[in-house]
Amino acid sequence: RTPGPHPRLLMRTGEEPKGVAEGLFKAADSVIVSFSRKTLKQPPVERTMIGRRLLHTSRTVLKRTFWLGYTYRVHGGEAYARRAIDEMLAASAFPDWNPSHFLDVGEMTMALAIGYDWLYDRMTPAERKTVAQAIIDKGLKPAGNEADAWFYRSEINWNPVCNAGMVYGALAVWEEDPDFCRSMLKKSLESNQLAFKAYEGGGYPEGYNYWGYGTSFQIMLEAAVESAF
Repeated sequence: RTPGPHPRLLMRTGEEPKGVAEGLFKAADSVIVSFSRKTLKQPPVERTMIGRRLLHTSRTVLKRTFWLGYTYRVHGGEAYARRAIDEMLAASAFPDWNPSHFLDVGEMTMALAIGYDWLYDRMTPAERKTVAQAIIDKGLKPAGNEADAWFYRSEINWNPVCNAGMVYGALAVWEEDPDFCRSMLKKSLESNQLAFKAYEGGGYPEGYNYWGYGTSFQIMLEAAVESAF
């Protein structure tokens, strides 16, 4: 099968909420919009390591791109789209996304994949090329290094987090190299079956916090596949 047109990840064209409901969704929407407004005044991220990790930066890019993209799609406002694109271009310019700690790559790839997909029509052809190439070269291709991409054999949180990133990346840039992206998607979906072993017996071997972390990305992974096809 071939993925549908952009946007195809999580919220396709026409699926944007027409009005903000009362209760929990209204509260969440308010938080996201407030964050997006503040982000407009902040500069894009820089590649700053903490120890051996770039993960805090990847998470910043993911939150900014995701929430700015949501604000633009649900409420409008070109400034939100532009700010998200600037964030993606900044991350695309990094020399790498720190594949020696592949969680960093997984979350960064998801960040740019969501932004690329949701804001595809708001980017220039040159911007699309830059972001798509970064997803391929700094997100997907590093997974070919078995020493760094040991998450494929993992049964803990690394499996759903990193595989989710690879799934999002492959689905977002599918048109750039369909055969490669298809192979990446297939490998991640097969590997991801190992992640379910952690739920056997009704517990989670890494405790509550990692259960929440791994499970949230597991849900994101499955939602991406369901929405894309």
